[in-house]
Amino acid sequence: MSESDSVYMNFSSMEDPVSMTEYWNKKTFAVVTGASRGIGKTLAEKIAKQIAAESVLLLISRDEKSLGSLKQAIETDRPAVRVYVGVTDLSICDESALNGLVSAALAGDSTESFAHALCIHNAGSLGDATKRCSDLTQTTSCVDYFRLNVASVVVLNAIFLRHFAAGKQQRKTVVNMSSLCGVQPFASLSLYCSGKAARDMFFKVLAKEEPEVRVLNYAPGPVETGMRSQLLDQSWIDEIKSGGLGLTTTATCDRLMALLARDSYASGAHVDYYDS
Repeated sequence: MSESDSVYMNFSSMEDPVSMTEYWNKKTFAVVTGASRGIGKTLAEKIAKQIAAESVLLLISRDEKSLGSLKQAIETDRPAVRVYVGVTDLSICDESALNGLVSAALAGDSTESFAHALCIHNAGSLGDATKRCSDLTQTTSCVDYFRLNVASVVVLNAIFLRHFAAGKQQRKTVVNMSSLCGVQPFASLSLYCSGKAARDMFFKVLAKEEPEVRVLNYAPGPVETGMRSQLLDQSWIDEIKSGGLGLTTTATCDRLMALLARDSYASGAHVDYYDS
C-alpha cells in the first residue's frame, strides 16, 4: 500500500470493537491540552463519545470562546460526561495555576473513583520557521519557546500524576504528542525539533521511573492544521514544502485511540502514524 493510500485508512474500523469498548468505556478523568482546535479538539470530541457516564474531561487552551463552544457541543451530545474548561496560557502559567485547573475539574470527586486517568499533552507551537540556528540570538524568545513546549508539559504532567498517585488499581495513561521532528532533524525547525526531542526523552524517562503508568510518544504525521499551514508558509526547505496532502485530524486521532485500546506498545515508545 502506498503512503498516499494509507493517509485515508480508517484505523478505528480495523480495531476490535470489543477491545475499544473495554478500554474506553470506563469512568475516566481525561486531560487534553491544546483542545480548542486541530488535533486536540478532535481528540476531545472522540474521547467524549467513548468514555463512560460520570467521566470528566478537562480541556485546556487559551481560547475561551472556542473551548466554550466545544464544551457546549460535547455536553449536548454526552450530557452524562462533565466537561471542565481550563482557560489558561501555558506559556506563562505556573504550577499553582495548573494544579488549580486539575483540582477544580475534579470538583470534589475522589481520584480513586475513576477507573482510568488519562493526560494527553497536545499543546505546542512551531516557533519561527524562517530562522536558521545562527539567527537565534535572543535568549528571551528561546526561553519562552521552551517554557511553553517543554516546561509546562513537565510540570502539568507531575501535577496530574500526583493527583492520581493514590489510585493503585486504576489505569494511568500519559500521551505526548510527538513528531518525526523529535527523532529526525529538519532545517528551519531547530526549536521545534529540539522541543519534541526533549519531550520524547522526558517521557521515556517517565516510563522507566513509573512502570505502572502507560506512556506513549505518538507522532501524528503531517496533519492539516494551522501549524502545518504556518510551516508551509515559513519554511524555505523544498523537502518540507513539497510534502503533499496532509492527514485529517480524524484519521490521526482514530489511529491514536486504536493504539491506546490495543495497548501493545512498549511504554515510553515513539510510535508514528505510519508505523505498522
